[in-house]
Amino acid sequence: MLATLNRQLFEATVFDSGALGLTTSVVHQFTVAGIYAATVRKNGKPMGNVTFEVRDDAAAMQLDIDLAKSQGSSGNECCCGSHDGASHSVSTKGYVVFHTTSGTGWSVHIGEGKQATFDSTRLTKGDIFALTLLEPTRYKIENKLGTAKGSVEVGLTQADLKRLSELKPVMVTVGKSFDPEHFKLISTQGLVFRVETDARIVITRQEKRKAEPKRGRIRFHRPKAAETRPTRKAS
Repeated sequence: MLATLNRQLFEATVFDSGALGLTTSVVHQFTVAGIYAATVRKNGKPMGNVTFEVRDDAAAMQLDIDLAKSQGSSGNECCCGSHDGASHSVSTKGYVVFHTTSGTGWSVHIGEGKQATFDSTRLTKGDIFALTLLEPTRYKIENKLGTAKGSVEVGLTQADLKRLSELKPVMVTVGKSFDPEHFKLISTQGLVFRVETDARIVITRQEKRKAEPKRGRIRFHRPKAAETRPTRKAS
């Protein structure tokens, strides 16, 4: 399993907020209390359903939902963890984090069209797209639903290795343009896009690989919802 996971991590060349993969996640705040039923799709094909509850009195401020675990589910059981009631609920002041532990191309939909409560293929104001870029190289960034374009250069030096655990996520605001548009990251450092306009963010590796990358044990940190609040700007 570890070898397969590492292979997927290294072979990824496109990171898409509307087609989630291993190192990506989408964060949404549901401010209206109720029971939500979501359809999970992979590459556009329905794979299963997820239900969860949003409550004013819920203690949990974050609910993690693994979309890969929804395959074949009817929606009567939540795929986000153990099956006690508390694990299925989140506060109206909290956040739901949609991610996957297997494969790529995942999206989540609550409602359809203009009546949709949430559609991860079309992020709206207040949503967050968080990811980790592992391979040192240059990537282009685009908002497929707008005109914003940018780039990021990922590096990793011996000096960087000593401070990986201290790195904070870099914040990028998504409006008519990206702010900042061009910046640098250290491999495994969190990258968080805070959405201010309709967006589908796609990050694509620009340079072709010159050789097969080494595949050792890889560890990456998926930013928690609390870490997505702007605390610093990219350099």
